[in-house]
Parts: sequence; structure tokens; C-alpha cells
Amino acid sequence: MKTIRVKNIWLNDSGDVSIILLAPIDTTRTLRNDLFWYSGDECPDWQRGQELSDKEVLATHCYKRRKMQSVEDDIPDDCYMAL
Repeated sequence: MKTIRVKNIWLNDSGDVSIILLAPIDTTRTLRNDLFWYSGDECPDWQRGQELSDKEVLATHCYKRRKMQSVEDDIPDDCYMAL
């Protein structure tokens, strides 16, 4: 069952890091961590708006995860939003 939606994706200038913001589809649910950093071959091929199951997210291998505070605090200056 799909329970999570890709809310946004940022890429760094060199294209080897993806930062992905996830959000629960059910707004009564909260995620412990919603911002995930992936590097190189570990970057999943997800698109903004894509719906995922918990299992699909857990099958990935991020190198960093946390609860997002703000774009200014959490997204490095060398990253841009994927279109």
C-alpha cells in the first residue's frame, strides 16, 4: 500500500547527491525523518509527486536522514530544486 509521497527533490551542482523530502499521504500520520540524502548509485529514481510504500523507502540506502526544519537550514547552497 502506498503511504508516502515524494514532496520535493534537490540535486547538488555536480549531480552526485539527491536530497529528497517525503511526506505521508495520510495527514494524520507523521514521519520521524522526512528528509533523506542519497549519493551516487544509491540515488533512487523517484519523481516529485510519486507515491511510495514504506517498504520501498526502507529498501533504499541513504547516507543521512533527519526531520526537515527549513530550506535555509537543511538544503546546502550548492543544491537546486529538480524540475
